[in-house]
Amino acid sequence: MRKIIILIAILIVIAIILTVAVGTYFVNFAVHRKDTFNMNLLPEEERNSASSESERQRVIRENREAFASSDELFLASADKEDVSIVSSDGLSLKASFYRNEGSRYVILVHGYMSSRKDMLHLAGVYSSWGYNVLSPDNRAHGESDGTWIGMGWLDKDDIRLWIDWIIDRDPEAEIVLHGISMGAATVMMVSGLDLPDNVKAAVEDCGYTSVWDIFADELKALFHLPPFPVMNMYSVMSRIITGYTPKEASSLDMLSESEIPMLFIHGDDDHFVGTYMLDICFDAKRNGDKEKLLVPDAGHGEAYLREPELYFNTVHEFISRYVE
Repeated sequence: MRKIIILIAILIVIAIILTVAVGTYFVNFAVHRKDTFNMNLLPEEERNSASSESERQRVIRENREAFASSDELFLASADKEDVSIVSSDGLSLKASFYRNEGSRYVILVHGYMSSRKDMLHLAGVYSSWGYNVLSPDNRAHGESDGTWIGMGWLDKDDIRLWIDWIIDRDPEAEIVLHGISMGAATVMMVSGLDLPDNVKAAVEDCGYTSVWDIFADELKALFHLPPFPVMNMYSVMSRIITGYTPKEASSLDMLSESEIPMLFIHGDDDHFVGTYMLDICFDAKRNGDKEKLLVPDAGHGEAYLREPELYFNTVHEFISRYVE
């Protein structure tokens, strides 16, 4: 019996050591602040797509160049203000605010290891529609403080504060939320909070079902490892280090509480946030109006670059039902 107890104790110690070592490694790998996007994080299909110019990539490049030209014109005439707030846990969060006439607003939420600069294409389009544009840097991104990436779960509370920031300036504000990738997960997650009536509609573009699901997919794609036991080790250390677990960071759980109208968008050739997640997220939203758009031959985050006319016409038609 004594030998059995000693053996069990040894196994427990080994399990704890492994959990700390493996879990900490993957927490740092996945959500520690990084200055630039690591292309090796993309699945092989996405890397190949980005490295060789297919017909799709030629169209995307030309559209990106066209947006870059229009961005310069937009910035030359924009009434821009750099603004900031303090998060509930004391981080200084930065944003660009582009003023326009009227009380229509959009909050643009960027993706993983990106920044507000990467939402400039959308900022110009929304501004041309007469919207005031607020484009924040998420925590641990861009000029905002933070060491640990929120993956939407921590960011949802930050976006809630940005909503309050707008309403404090303009109590009559009508607000649209629009996010891409991690920003889309943020939008889905914040939509399940108790939001003021000022929030009229949301657009999520290629968001994931949960942090657990997206990290499990990446674990398989990048490391050829199964979710168990690595994700469980990650979850334990994520709770200790970042304050949240990948399972609680669920777009699906928050969508089940969401009542604001939402447009779901995805590319049909997305190998980073699998296209299959579109229908799962769409079905999870049980209350309020919803619509979805699947963009042909578009990879991750490429929908508006692959089919800009289809994309923005659909977005504009959808949000115009709810914003005066």
